[in-house]
Amino acid sequence: MKYIQRKTVLLGSVLGVAVGLFAGALVLGERLSPPVSGLCFGVAGILGGVAGSRLIMARVERNWTPEERKEIERGERDERNVTIREKAAYSSWYWSLYLLWGLWLLTLVTQGGMYVAFVSAAIVLHCIFYMVNVGRWSRRM
Repeated sequence: MKYIQRKTVLLGSVLGVAVGLFAGALVLGERLSPPVSGLCFGVAGILGGVAGSRLIMARVERNWTPEERKEIERGERDERNVTIREKAAYSSWYWSLYLLWGLWLLTLVTQGGMYVAFVSAAIVLHCIFYMVNVGRWSRRM
């Protein structure tokens, strides 16, 4: 019970920081340089989204009956559902790789400069993560 209360307090604090960061960036407005302003709004959005969604999900999960919890757990471990999720992950991996290649080509054509390097690094990391996970899962199975 203490863990749940600490987690709720932590998530509430993170949500408060996100709102404060958003409000601070909004109030300071023109006094902040555009990159700093964008960074403040971006970090506030990320923190607020993650903390807010976790708080909402914790609230929803508390209202589940024991039968609903068992049914959800059974659905997560069902062999058919696991296979469907694995195939969906495999397909989405390829689609996201195509998307990354498209972004790389677009930034290359428009002479994006440093963005070409960022997207190139993202593509390489994407492939490395895939290879590492293939190796990891092949050893486990």
